[in-house]
Amino acid sequence: MDFQSALFLSLIMSLLSFFGFQGFVHKKRLRAFRYRIHVNGTRGKSSITRLIRAGLSKGGFSVVAKTTGTLARIIYADGSELTVRRWGRPTILEQIRIVKEAYNEKAEILVIECMALEPRYQFSSEVQILNSNIGVISNVRPDHLEVMGPSLEDVKKAFASAIPLNGKLVLLESENSTIFTQVCEDRQTEIVSVSEKEVLSKSEREMMQFKYWEHKENVAIALKVCELIGVSRERAFEGMLEMEPDPGALTVFPIYFFGKKLTFLNALAANDPESSRLIWNEANMKYSKGSVRALVLHCRDDRIERSIQLARETSTWAGVQIVFLTGTGTSFAEAEMNRLFQPGIKFLNLEGKSPEFIFESLLAQNESGSVIMALGNIGGTGLELIQLIRNRSENNH
Repeated sequence: MDFQSALFLSLIMSLLSFFGFQGFVHKKRLRAFRYRIHVNGTRGKSSITRLIRAGLSKGGFSVVAKTTGTLARIIYADGSELTVRRWGRPTILEQIRIVKEAYNEKAEILVIECMALEPRYQFSSEVQILNSNIGVISNVRPDHLEVMGPSLEDVKKAFASAIPLNGKLVLLESENSTIFTQVCEDRQTEIVSVSEKEVLSKSEREMMQFKYWEHKENVAIALKVCELIGVSRERAFEGMLEMEPDPGALTVFPIYFFGKKLTFLNALAANDPESSRLIWNEANMKYSKGSVRALVLHCRDDRIERSIQLARETSTWAGVQIVFLTGTGTSFAEAEMNRLFQPGIKFLNLEGKSPEFIFESLLAQNESGSVIMALGNIGGTGLELIQLIRNRSENNH
């Protein structure tokens, strides 16, 4: 064997030894946690992750959580938060770093939101990185179909890739399917269903105590997880009411400027048609008839298909009187809306405009008492607009 071949072989052996040792250390860290909880699904993952952490923390456990919502955040046992630092594109390997961070914090429980989309990466996230005791599937909706699709059944298969081995899977009874049942049988995992009765067990008055607009389904799932670990529903709910929401959580901002009273609904994180429709319908039940009249559709030029889907969806909504198009790549959504919307609806294309200009346009174009719903995507100027509106909301005066 020549010198170069020997050097190459030595390098390979050193790398294998290094990664073998790192794998051993990672597995040792995983065993240090009493519970590892992996939260998956289409919508609500970040909220459920935060709700579980808050509920378990109130029950006396030391819990570290990591979300991958609007801003990737690590939430420590004392409730403090830090943005997850990234160099380059996000990869599932950052979950290994989160495990190390939680281990160093001596956390008893780790709650991680799944950040993978492709089935192979979902599998790696669960089986090779987290190896959770409890898996969660929030819901299954037609989103990211270009990666997980093309059908809803394919989305279910992708989520099934991250079901734990020899653990428990918590999901809504209405979201269960043959695919999940079969995979759980193969992996010897118990399905823990959340019934409709449990979803409805929290009254509207109780839900109004949240600092933001939370969904009963998310709360019911989180309460079930806390109950499995030994925290009472009452105690866990107390902790959930005290928590700070994800930056992209559905929030309501009352705005009072120049004698006008407006209500702004931030639903930018609900960026698939089904979720947006559910929020629209709920808003129309919550507010007086005819007050929900304006839409802000925030577009991204790298999510053109999503903008078109939302344009088609919103064209079926009764009561829309004015649409503000913001962000980038708005012409595609505008063309679809002009084709499908009923005559008489006003469109204002504010692509490239600053958040301040958009805010002033909302004030100028809406009557006092109007409810404005923002949807589409929170990236780019979407987050800037929400931050500006939050700062100018009555909630901050």
